[in-house]
Amino acid sequence: MNRFKLNTLMAAAFSLLVLWAVTGFVLLSRDMIDASTAPKAEAVVKVLIRTGTESAALRQIAQPFEQETGIKVQFIEVGRDSYFTAVGTQLFAGSNTFDVVLMPSTSIAQFASSKAILPLDRYIAMSGSASGEPVDIDDFLSVYRYNGSIYALPTDISTHFLYYRSDLIPKPPETWDELYEIAKTFTAGIHRNSPTRWGLVMPAVVPEEREKIFDSILWSFGGNIIGDDGQVLFDSKESIQSGEYLEKLMRESVVPGDLMSWDFARTRDALINGDVAMAAPYWNSAYPMIAQSSSPHKDHIRIALIPGVRDETGQVRRIPFQHGWTLSINASSTNQLGAWKFVEFATGKQGGMIYARNGGIPARRSILSAPEFRESRPDFALILKSLTIARSEPSLIYYPAMAEVQENALAKILTLFASPSDAFQDAAAELRNLSAHISVKVPERMGNNP
Repeated sequence: MNRFKLNTLMAAAFSLLVLWAVTGFVLLSRDMIDASTAPKAEAVVKVLIRTGTESAALRQIAQPFEQETGIKVQFIEVGRDSYFTAVGTQLFAGSNTFDVVLMPSTSIAQFASSKAILPLDRYIAMSGSASGEPVDIDDFLSVYRYNGSIYALPTDISTHFLYYRSDLIPKPPETWDELYEIAKTFTAGIHRNSPTRWGLVMPAVVPEEREKIFDSILWSFGGNIIGDDGQVLFDSKESIQSGEYLEKLMRESVVPGDLMSWDFARTRDALINGDVAMAAPYWNSAYPMIAQSSSPHKDHIRIALIPGVRDETGQVRRIPFQHGWTLSINASSTNQLGAWKFVEFATGKQGGMIYARNGGIPARRSILSAPEFRESRPDFALILKSLTIARSEPSLIYYPAMAEVQENALAKILTLFASPSDAFQDAAAELRNLSAHISVKVPERMGNNP
């Protein structure tokens, strides 16, 4: 194991813990405010958002919210490249420049543990003030908890699909082995007469792609990073087998050799341009973009559940990845009641319908199954089906360090620098050292079903 690298990770993790502890002490009283005695909501609520599909859809909620509540919405938009740095810096510093923050579900544990965001349970108990009806927690596909309290409600939810060219592949592959065989057939480097250059692609850049994309393969093989009991499982037999599958794709040149430079946009464009026969695992959010494109192939690009592994009974085990973009309340906000009213409206059924009509994917069963979207958003039905079997990442206060360890191990496999066994064993050792030196509870799964 690289001791210098481990020490660096440990130093970073301990620095974060010290910062969280100090910040948590300063903000302790803020998360204990009783919603029933909170000050009156101010006339403006400030919402920090990241440039992208989610923020564009959220902007459409502002006017109906203002009309219903009399509270104006001011959006503070930050670019994708600097968003996570901006959010972390301002929340940990106790900045009150925004009231509501858009964040991925993987960040909840870090900010909740430092008391930089507020638990929402008291507000949920008094819900109905903005939308005229209770929050209806049971309608959410996921809510996001830390130590038993809800700290965020989802505006948008994501999972992984298999995309395939139905004019080339009449029936989508059921298993990863079947996917591999079909991908070889449509890879020009293997079959000169292939109509596509590549049989299979998937995003593999960092951050946000490599370990999340791989998780759908890892879990389908029966592997895991960290179990529900907190045990590190990244070097288990099943985990290593999933790494060996990834290695086979690279070694046999079934996927591009520069896969680590493939991101969401490049994968989408390769489907649109007809360069690839399949993309998997790949984000569900690409489907409406492809359907609305001018590609001559768009009517042949279909979606299906991700493949899996067939067990001894003949059943296929598929476990897609899922995560959400959520809204949380800044613990340093001076307008916490106004912030809650916006969170309640934006994640509620009325706001969710507006969000869906503007290209978003709300995390509510009632909206994804609404008759209104059956023709315009056929992907909604598959999203619902996928999310019934999907899994989310563990909720850890050292999640960034865990993700970096996993990403580095996958990079070694994707570059054929190390065997899956060596890469995952080294990574597991790093993870055990991290968890042993940081006092953490058994990880909660992000996105627990209500």
